[in-house]
Amino acid sequence: MNNPSSEVTKPIDPIVLARLTGSLGDVKTIAHCCSDVAALQCQLLGDVVQEEMQLDIGVEYAGHVSGLRSQVIAGLGSGYTLVSASQRNWCTHFVIATRNSLPIAMIAQLLGDTDQPSDDTRTLTSIEGDIASLLVSRIAGVLRLGLGPKGEFEPVLSPCYPITDYARQSLEIPDCFAAAVRLQVKLGSLTGEVVIVIPQSVLLKTTITRPSGQLANSLPAPADAVADHVLRSQIDLCARIKLTPLKLGSIARLKPGDTIPFEDIGDIGVDMDANGKLIYRCEFGRSGDSYSVKIKSNVSPDGNILKKILDN
Repeated sequence: MNNPSSEVTKPIDPIVLARLTGSLGDVKTIAHCCSDVAALQCQLLGDVVQEEMQLDIGVEYAGHVSGLRSQVIAGLGSGYTLVSASQRNWCTHFVIATRNSLPIAMIAQLLGDTDQPSDDTRTLTSIEGDIASLLVSRIAGVLRLGLGPKGEFEPVLSPCYPITDYARQSLEIPDCFAAAVRLQVKLGSLTGEVVIVIPQSVLLKTTITRPSGQLANSLPAPADAVADHVLRSQIDLCARIKLTPLKLGSIARLKPGDTIPFEDIGDIGVDMDANGKLIYRCEFGRSGDSYSVKIKSNVSPDGNILKKILDN
């Protein structure tokens, strides 16, 4: 007879355990939950963006993906910006992602640029990140409207970050089975995407309701108009002064204490960059006890400094 104490207990299959504890739903139920979340966004998000950002977008449901949250997010691929979010009384951690081409195109339209950019996968600039954060806050606000009493509190959103940083951003958050609600967003000729990644344990206990009445009175008003939001974004300025040319051998022998004169004699010419773009010619000088530059001329032929700074 086998000794019961010597038998090794086999661990429960994680999928079976997740189903038993309500952390993993069946295919049909999860599909229904995701379609409810998507229907809410399709109904309201376009109106919100039009009202607050003066941009016409179309929102369509593009299906859902299920699996471990880390795998679902990794499966989105490159070119996405993420925001980690929590909603008190509903979900302690969910993720909203936007494909980078969408905020890039939104910036272009806000500046009156009719040429839509291609599907760009580069990292967003700080200004584009501001617009991405504003868009995500509207998505979270719409979701809150559908939660009924559970949407009493404002969602808490992290600063946006590239998808490649998700593992670092979620180090202390246990992985779980989740569902990604994928929404296709059309802006002019561009088709972008936003994704809402929600734990299945939360989805299975969520009932989405369609709000009625004035939408403007239901959503929190933005702190500033979008134009002001963009104009108040911080931009790094860089001043470049040309030095006297040196031969490569002389440069290689430079040591602490050596001096290199400016190339210009008299008024020292300075090139000023903003957001990596050359925008002004300046003179080097002093203002009180501080060194400074004085603007001499604008290098943009059409005088549109804002468009030049934001153009990529």
